[in-house]
Amino acid sequence: MSMYGREAVIENADIAIVGGGMVGLSQALLLAGELPGARIVLFESLAFAADEAALLQPSFDARSTALSAATAELLQLMNVWSPLAQRAQPIKRVHVSDRGHVGATDYCDSDNHGKPLGYVIENRCFGYYLSQAVLRCDNITVIAPACVTAIRPKVLGAELQFECEGERKSLNVQLVIIGDGMASPLRSQLGIGVESHDYQQVAVIANLEFELPHNGQAFERFTEAGPLAVLPLPPEAAVSAGGSRRAALVWTQASKSLAEIQSCTDQHFIQQLHHAFGFRLGNCTRVGERHSYPLKMVFAKEQVRSSIVLIGNAAHFLHPVAGQGFNLAIRDCAQLAAVLSQAVQNNQPLGDLTVLQRYLKLQALDQQATASISHAFIRVFTHPNIGVKLGRNLSLLGLGLSDTLKGEFFAQMMGQSLPRAKVNWSALGTYN
Repeated sequence: MSMYGREAVIENADIAIVGGGMVGLSQALLLAGELPGARIVLFESLAFAADEAALLQPSFDARSTALSAATAELLQLMNVWSPLAQRAQPIKRVHVSDRGHVGATDYCDSDNHGKPLGYVIENRCFGYYLSQAVLRCDNITVIAPACVTAIRPKVLGAELQFECEGERKSLNVQLVIIGDGMASPLRSQLGIGVESHDYQQVAVIANLEFELPHNGQAFERFTEAGPLAVLPLPPEAAVSAGGSRRAALVWTQASKSLAEIQSCTDQHFIQQLHHAFGFRLGNCTRVGERHSYPLKMVFAKEQVRSSIVLIGNAAHFLHPVAGQGFNLAIRDCAQLAAVLSQAVQNNQPLGDLTVLQRYLKLQALDQQATASISHAFIRVFTHPNIGVKLGRNLSLLGLGLSDTLKGEFFAQMMGQSLPRAKVNWSALGTYN
């Protein structure tokens, strides 16, 4: 059996996490710090890479993730931010505009007491440092590559059945945390349905290089097809004369337009990009490989059961307009870790349904508010009615006249003013 950890054979554990993506790794680190006496097992379908270049995890592809300032603070408490900060691009300015209209506004670090508005980091780099931190934890055993084929609920806890290198194994745990993606085979196997809204859109993503340095600027451009985001990326080399010109593109398109967007030449793609985005960073000089994924809002009808919790995209998947998917997921993870820590102090089983329902009650408002704001932005900024168009442009123009309103608008866009349960993050400690 291919394992990374301190035990050659393991048949029982306290917590099992299924899925070694960024959310699963973050959850493992939070639990390892909060519950140092707990035995945690992390299952991942692909082998952990020995170095960053060899990473195989599909979620560590060409995509990048926008981290809120609050998420960066939480990663700092987890003792993983120091190496990440060297590879993350601080966002110093966010510019929002509506294509074909005069409405526009921006928000700068000077409006935020000189602090970055957030950060952008490539998933491949992010995943590498998280996985290395997990491998250093004494109370985490990683089983990879492995496939969890079934979860059998028991009176107290659950039994996991999994396959690793052709062998069939089982593991008994108090709690199973499922983070195996939006399609989540285990969620389906357990008979947990989803509520879904299909936007009839796809997100086209690619890395870009521009003629001019971005200077930490991020752009959110609302077009007829949907929002177009250009996010600043750090330079490929440690030193870049004149500043980085690299950026990550997240371009919303109607699903029916995907074939044309994916099959056109790079030159034609760049022409279409300039038609939608303009020349705010000069000419686009290079475009990387294009990827795409369908855009839906998906919520699991049950996020908790006795001894079972869904996290990440298995629990909820949002439109990327405000870039809050991962930021919401890591807040879920921190809340779950805090609730489980309190359960241990109260001598309650980790998989006790009342414990897990308390976690969900604490996070429900945060999840609903984040989803509602994301959905509202899409409806307002893609609505064809001329009255709605006029209203949103007047609103964007009016934001420039009120620092208070502008601050609240961008705080909502970046997930900083959403109502959520108050968690004393400092109580989570600094992990070694």
